[in-house]
Amino acid sequence: MISARDEDKQRLDEFLCDLALLGSLQGFRYFQPWLRGREEILLTVINDDLTCPSLRSPASLSSDSSCHISISSYEPVASRGPALLPPASPCDREIAIPETHCTLFLLAAYAKYGRPYVWVRSNHQRLIRPEQDDVNLKDSPLTLQSTSDWDTKDVGVWHVVWDVVNACVSPPPRNALAVDFSYLRSLPLSERSLSSGALIGFFHCLLLREPRGTPLYTYGAYPTASQVQCHFICLLCLHVCVIYPFYHCFI
Repeated sequence: MISARDEDKQRLDEFLCDLALLGSLQGFRYFQPWLRGREEILLTVINDDLTCPSLRSPASLSSDSSCHISISSYEPVASRGPALLPPASPCDREIAIPETHCTLFLLAAYAKYGRPYVWVRSNHQRLIRPEQDDVNLKDSPLTLQSTSDWDTKDVGVWHVVWDVVNACVSPPPRNALAVDFSYLRSLPLSERSLSSGALIGFFHCLLLREPRGTPLYTYGAYPTASQVQCHFICLLCLHVCVIYPFYHCFI
Protein backbone atom coordinates (compact mmCIF):
# COMPACT_ATOMS: atom_id res chain seq x y z
CA MET A 1 0.00 0.00 0.00
CA ILE A 2 1.33 3.42 -1.00
CA SER A 3 1.77 5.82 1.91
CA ALA A 4 0.44 9.37 1.78
CA ARG A 5 4.01 10.70 1.66
CA ASP A 6 4.89 8.49 -1.31
CA GLU A 7 1.69 9.51 -3.07
CA ASP A 8 2.50 13.20 -2.59
CA LYS A 9 5.99 12.64 -3.97
CA GLN A 10 4.56 10.78 -6.96
CA ARG A 11 2.15 13.63 -7.67
CA LEU A 12 4.95 16.18 -7.48
CA ASP A 13 7.18 14.09 -9.77
CA GLU A 14 4.36 13.85 -12.31
CA PHE A 15 3.87 17.61 -12.15
CA LEU A 16 7.60 18.15 -12.70
CA CYS A 17 7.51 15.90 -15.79
CA ASP A 18 4.64 17.96 -17.20
CA LEU A 19 6.52 21.14 -16.26
CA ALA A 20 9.55 20.01 -18.26
CA LEU A 21 7.31 19.14 -21.22
CA LEU A 22 5.65 22.54 -21.17
CA GLY A 23 9.00 24.31 -20.89
CA SER A 24 10.13 22.74 -24.17
CA LEU A 25 7.13 23.95 -26.20
CA GLN A 26 6.59 26.99 -28.37
CA GLY A 27 3.60 28.29 -30.29
CA PHE A 28 1.10 29.41 -27.66
CA ARG A 29 -0.79 32.61 -28.35
CA TYR A 30 -0.81 34.27 -24.93
CA PHE A 31 2.37 33.03 -23.29
CA GLN A 32 5.77 31.51 -23.92
CA PRO A 33 7.33 29.07 -21.45
CA TRP A 34 11.07 28.91 -20.81
CA LEU A 35 12.59 25.94 -19.02
CA ARG A 36 14.97 27.17 -16.34
CA GLY A 37 15.69 23.95 -14.45
CA ARG A 38 14.10 20.73 -13.27
CA GLU A 39 11.83 22.59 -10.83
CA GLU A 40 11.29 25.92 -12.60
CA ILE A 41 9.96 27.47 -15.77
CA LEU A 42 9.48 31.12 -16.70
CA LEU A 43 6.22 32.22 -18.30
CA THR A 44 6.26 35.36 -20.41
CA VAL A 45 2.58 36.39 -20.62
CA ILE A 46 1.20 39.21 -22.74
CA ASN A 47 -0.81 41.86 -20.89
CA ASP A 48 -3.36 42.60 -23.60
CA ASP A 49 -5.24 40.24 -25.88
CA LEU A 50 -3.91 41.55 -29.17
CA THR A 51 -3.64 39.82 -32.53
CA CYS A 52 0.08 39.29 -32.66
CA PRO A 53 2.68 36.54 -33.31
CA SER A 54 3.69 34.26 -30.46
CA LEU A 55 6.43 35.42 -28.12
CA ARG A 56 9.66 34.02 -29.47
CA SER A 57 11.88 35.60 -26.82
CA PRO A 58 11.32 37.34 -23.48
CA ALA A 59 11.81 40.73 -25.16
CA SER A 60 10.21 40.09 -28.54
CA LEU A 61 7.13 42.31 -28.13
CA SER A 62 7.18 46.08 -28.25
CA SER A 63 6.33 48.14 -25.18
CA ASP A 64 3.81 50.49 -26.79
CA SER A 65 0.80 49.43 -24.73
CA SER A 66 -0.10 48.92 -21.10
CA CYS A 67 -3.11 47.83 -19.10
CA HIS A 68 -4.03 48.02 -15.44
CA ILE A 69 -6.49 45.47 -14.15
CA SER A 70 -7.97 44.81 -10.75
CA ILE A 71 -7.83 41.17 -9.66
CA SER A 72 -8.79 40.94 -6.02
CA SER A 73 -8.80 37.13 -6.05
CA TYR A 74 -5.12 36.94 -7.07
CA GLU A 75 -3.56 38.26 -3.88
CA PRO A 76 -0.08 37.31 -2.69
CA VAL A 77 -0.10 34.51 -0.14
CA ALA A 78 1.74 36.73 2.33
CA SER A 79 -1.14 39.24 2.33
CA ARG A 80 -3.33 36.63 4.06
CA GLY A 81 -0.90 35.83 6.86
CA PRO A 82 1.02 32.59 6.03
CA ALA A 83 4.79 32.52 6.32
CA LEU A 84 6.87 33.92 3.48
CA LEU A 85 7.47 31.35 0.75
CA PRO A 86 10.21 32.83 -1.45
CA PRO A 87 11.44 31.40 -4.76
CA ALA A 88 14.94 30.03 -5.18
CA SER A 89 16.18 33.50 -6.16
CA PRO A 90 14.69 36.95 -5.38
CA CYS A 91 12.91 38.80 -8.17
CA ASP A 92 15.28 41.79 -7.97
CA ARG A 93 18.00 39.51 -9.39
CA GLU A 94 15.90 38.40 -12.35
CA ILE A 95 17.75 38.94 -15.63
CA ALA A 96 15.05 37.75 -18.07
CA ILE A 97 12.76 40.77 -17.67
CA PRO A 98 10.49 41.14 -20.75
CA GLU A 99 9.17 44.32 -22.35
CA THR A 100 6.70 46.38 -20.33
CA HIS A 101 3.55 45.08 -21.97
CA CYS A 102 4.45 41.53 -20.99
CA THR A 103 4.57 40.15 -17.47
CA LEU A 104 7.05 37.53 -16.35
CA PHE A 105 6.06 34.76 -13.93
CA LEU A 106 8.07 32.02 -12.28
CA LEU A 107 6.23 28.70 -12.00
CA ALA A 108 8.08 26.29 -9.75
CA ALA A 109 7.45 23.06 -7.87
CA TYR A 110 10.25 22.90 -5.31
CA ALA A 111 10.74 19.69 -3.37
CA LYS A 112 11.12 21.70 -0.15
CA TYR A 113 7.56 23.05 -0.55
CA GLY A 114 6.09 19.85 -1.97
CA ARG A 115 3.70 21.69 -4.29
CA PRO A 116 3.67 24.23 -7.14
CA TYR A 117 3.66 27.98 -6.62
CA VAL A 118 3.74 31.00 -8.94
CA TRP A 119 5.70 34.19 -8.33
CA VAL A 120 5.44 37.48 -10.24
CA ARG A 121 8.84 38.52 -11.60
CA SER A 122 7.97 41.79 -13.36
CA ASN A 123 5.16 44.37 -13.52
CA HIS A 124 4.12 43.61 -9.95
CA GLN A 125 1.77 46.59 -9.95
CA ARG A 126 -0.63 44.68 -12.20
CA LEU A 127 -1.30 42.03 -9.58
CA ILE A 128 -0.27 43.61 -6.28
CA ARG A 129 -2.05 46.63 -4.82
CA PRO A 130 0.12 49.71 -4.08
CA GLU A 131 -0.18 49.30 -0.31
CA GLN A 132 1.18 45.76 -0.66
CA ASP A 133 4.13 46.73 -2.86
CA ASP A 134 7.13 45.87 -0.70
CA VAL A 135 10.10 43.54 -1.07
CA ASN A 136 8.60 40.68 0.93
CA LEU A 137 5.34 40.63 -1.01
CA LYS A 138 7.16 40.77 -4.34
CA ASP A 139 8.79 37.46 -3.44
CA SER A 140 5.56 35.90 -2.15
CA PRO A 141 3.60 33.48 -4.34
CA LEU A 142 0.24 34.37 -5.81
CA THR A 143 -2.91 32.83 -4.41
CA LEU A 144 -4.36 30.97 -7.41
CA GLN A 145 -7.32 28.62 -7.47
CA SER A 146 -5.21 25.82 -8.93
CA THR A 147 -2.39 25.99 -6.38
CA SER A 148 -4.92 26.31 -3.56
CA ASP A 149 -6.61 23.11 -4.79
CA TRP A 150 -3.38 21.09 -4.78
CA ASP A 151 -4.26 19.13 -1.63
CA THR A 152 -7.78 18.18 -2.73
CA LYS A 153 -7.74 17.89 -6.55
CA ASP A 154 -5.64 16.52 -9.41
CA VAL A 155 -3.88 19.73 -10.43
CA GLY A 156 -1.89 19.68 -13.67
CA VAL A 157 0.54 22.27 -14.95
CA TRP A 158 -2.14 23.36 -17.46
CA HIS A 159 -4.48 24.35 -14.59
CA VAL A 160 -1.81 26.64 -13.13
CA VAL A 161 -0.99 28.21 -16.51
CA TRP A 162 -4.71 28.68 -17.20
CA ASP A 163 -5.05 30.67 -13.96
CA VAL A 164 -1.91 32.73 -14.60
CA VAL A 165 -2.94 33.72 -18.13
CA ASN A 166 -6.48 34.61 -17.06
CA ALA A 167 -5.07 36.68 -14.18
CA CYS A 168 -2.71 38.61 -16.43
CA VAL A 169 -4.27 39.01 -19.89
CA SER A 170 -6.89 41.72 -20.33
CA PRO A 171 -9.57 40.84 -21.17
CA PRO A 172 -9.19 37.24 -19.93
CA PRO A 173 -9.24 34.96 -23.00
CA ARG A 174 -11.75 32.16 -23.45
CA ASN A 175 -8.93 29.75 -24.16
CA ALA A 176 -5.79 30.55 -22.19
CA LEU A 177 -3.96 27.67 -23.91
CA ALA A 178 -4.78 28.81 -27.45
CA VAL A 179 -2.23 27.89 -30.12
CA ASP A 180 -0.86 30.55 -32.46
CA PHE A 181 -1.18 28.78 -35.80
CA SER A 182 0.10 31.81 -37.72
CA TYR A 183 3.37 31.51 -35.80
CA LEU A 184 3.60 27.77 -36.52
CA ARG A 185 3.05 28.42 -40.23
CA SER A 186 5.92 30.93 -40.18
CA LEU A 187 8.41 28.24 -39.06
CA PRO A 188 10.54 26.23 -41.48
CA LEU A 189 8.84 22.98 -42.43
CA SER A 190 11.04 20.68 -40.33
CA GLU A 191 10.81 22.92 -37.25
CA ARG A 192 7.05 23.29 -37.75
CA SER A 193 6.67 19.51 -37.78
CA LEU A 194 8.60 19.14 -34.51
CA SER A 195 6.72 21.98 -32.79
CA SER A 196 3.27 20.78 -33.84
CA GLY A 197 4.09 17.20 -32.81
CA ALA A 198 5.27 18.36 -29.37
CA LEU A 199 2.10 20.40 -28.88
CA ILE A 200 -0.02 17.37 -29.80
CA GLY A 201 1.76 15.39 -27.07
CA PHE A 202 1.07 18.11 -24.51
CA PHE A 203 -2.64 18.37 -25.30
CA HIS A 204 -2.92 14.59 -25.41
CA CYS A 205 -1.66 14.42 -21.80
CA LEU A 206 -4.16 17.12 -20.85
CA LEU A 207 -7.12 15.30 -22.41
CA LEU A 208 -6.21 11.99 -20.77
CA ARG A 209 -6.41 13.52 -17.29
CA GLU A 210 -8.96 16.33 -17.58
CA PRO A 211 -12.65 15.47 -16.92
CA ARG A 212 -14.98 15.89 -19.88
CA GLY A 213 -17.06 19.04 -19.94
CA THR A 214 -14.58 21.38 -18.27
CA PRO A 215 -13.37 24.46 -20.21
CA LEU A 216 -9.87 23.01 -20.25
CA TYR A 217 -11.10 19.79 -21.85
CA THR A 218 -13.32 21.59 -24.35
CA TYR A 219 -10.67 24.03 -25.52
CA GLY A 220 -7.89 21.47 -25.17
CA ALA A 221 -9.64 19.17 -27.64
CA TYR A 222 -10.00 21.88 -30.29
CA PRO A 223 -6.30 22.73 -30.72
CA THR A 224 -5.49 19.03 -30.67
CA ALA A 225 -7.73 18.35 -33.67
CA SER A 226 -6.31 21.35 -35.51
CA GLN A 227 -2.77 20.41 -34.52
CA VAL A 228 -3.17 16.87 -35.81
CA GLN A 229 -4.26 18.27 -39.17
CA CYS A 230 -1.36 20.74 -39.18
CA HIS A 231 1.10 18.03 -38.19
CA PHE A 232 -0.20 15.64 -40.85
CA ILE A 233 0.20 18.31 -43.53
CA CYS A 234 3.77 18.98 -42.32
CA LEU A 235 4.68 15.31 -42.51
CA LEU A 236 3.11 15.01 -45.95
CA CYS A 237 5.09 18.01 -47.18
CA LEU A 238 8.30 16.60 -45.70
CA HIS A 239 7.63 13.32 -47.49
CA VAL A 240 7.14 15.10 -50.81
CA CYS A 241 10.08 17.49 -50.38
CA VAL A 242 12.65 15.20 -48.76
CA ILE A 243 11.83 11.52 -49.00
CA TYR A 244 10.31 11.37 -52.49
CA PRO A 245 13.31 12.92 -54.34
CA PHE A 246 15.67 10.31 -52.81
CA TYR A 247 13.23 7.53 -53.50
CA HIS A 248 12.90 8.70 -57.11
CA CYS A 249 16.70 8.41 -57.61
CA PHE A 250 16.64 4.66 -56.95
CA ILE A 251 13.72 3.62 -59.14
